[in-house]
Amino acid sequence: MTTRLSTNTFTLLVSNGGSALLSFALSVLIGRVLGQDGLGVYATALAWVFPLSLLADFGLSTLITRDVAQNLDSAADILRETTFARIVLGGGLTLILALAAPFLSSDAQVVQGIQISAPLVAISPFFGAFTAVLRAHRIMWPIAWLNLGMLVAQVALTALVFATGQGIVAALVVNVATSAGQLGAAWAVWRWKFSSNVGAQYIAPLQARVLLAKAWPFALAGILAAVQLRVSVILLERLTNAGEVGLYAAASRFVEAGRMIPNALFGALFPTLAALAANPAEMSRIFGRVMLGLVIFGIALGLIFSLLAPSIIRLTYGDEFSPAAAVLQVAMWSLLPSVLRGAWTLYWYAREREGFVNGVTAASLALQIALSFWLIPQQGALGVAIVILLVEIFAFIALTWGRNVAAD
Repeated sequence: MTTRLSTNTFTLLVSNGGSALLSFALSVLIGRVLGQDGLGVYATALAWVFPLSLLADFGLSTLITRDVAQNLDSAADILRETTFARIVLGGGLTLILALAAPFLSSDAQVVQGIQISAPLVAISPFFGAFTAVLRAHRIMWPIAWLNLGMLVAQVALTALVFATGQGIVAALVVNVATSAGQLGAAWAVWRWKFSSNVGAQYIAPLQARVLLAKAWPFALAGILAAVQLRVSVILLERLTNAGEVGLYAAASRFVEAGRMIPNALFGALFPTLAALAANPAEMSRIFGRVMLGLVIFGIALGLIFSLLAPSIIRLTYGDEFSPAAAVLQVAMWSLLPSVLRGAWTLYWYAREREGFVNGVTAASLALQIALSFWLIPQQGALGVAIVILLVEIFAFIALTWGRNVAAD
């Protein structure tokens, strides 16, 4: 079990590492060509898309990973029964976002960017369903190729449209088009790897409403997490300007890159913990080793960026983005409690304690909103970084301190 966890973690590390580098390259490309305002428009548009795509998913991807990991033969039936829900939720939310865009921002470019990006609300959940099945089977290499292939195409095509004199609108169109291509490729992988066995392993179909009821705690978790991830960025745009959003986006790209190792681990860890739920001793042993590694990783990364952040920002984004150095220093330290919180979340999901995690997340969100209204007007992008650091510390402590309560 440990060997397979290590192998899958390495595969996802290659995927996440390459994805982080390519996403970073895309961010630098947009920042260099269009400046902090252009990068701010791009980040703000996607900030509205991301939480709605999680709402459209309704927690079904997480449920698929856990349940299929415990019963590999159920994948085809679960995918079939969730398709209708994804069409209704994803299509409806896509339309709502496109129509509501003029009311979400006073910046005309942001409004247009939201409308162009709206189809991602439906595309992302469908793609997540196929990768959830792959994770549950602990077959990670197709996920790596799907992610890397999409981002290579996106960076190349974005550079091409910029070379022809086009701007942020074309970059967002490329984002949607490459994401749609990634979904088509994921469907092809599913047909190739699994569809030939569906007839031989057929199980009585599950009712879609039963799946939705089971997925509801994960859906709520996704909604809360999505809002928590994006609310400060949205408030930053509303309370300051697109330039401050651009500064925060520049710094956050490095934090996202720093997450590549823990995210790779989490992708392999969750199905492993789910499969070990009936063996608490082995589950605790593996979890303890994971937590120790995450502590060492988070401290090391925080120290490195505390020293090198000004030089890194200047060399990558240029002098215009120099105020982002302080943002990066604070934001990188938030990675330590954040990854520890993420590990605890997966632990409680595997133990079927989603309600406990949701309670902590809801309290964290309330604290984040209150702190954002206080610190963002005073500190701008740096205020967002401070808020997130404080909130992640609170959430990690709550999940750790509440272990005995949740286990009762």
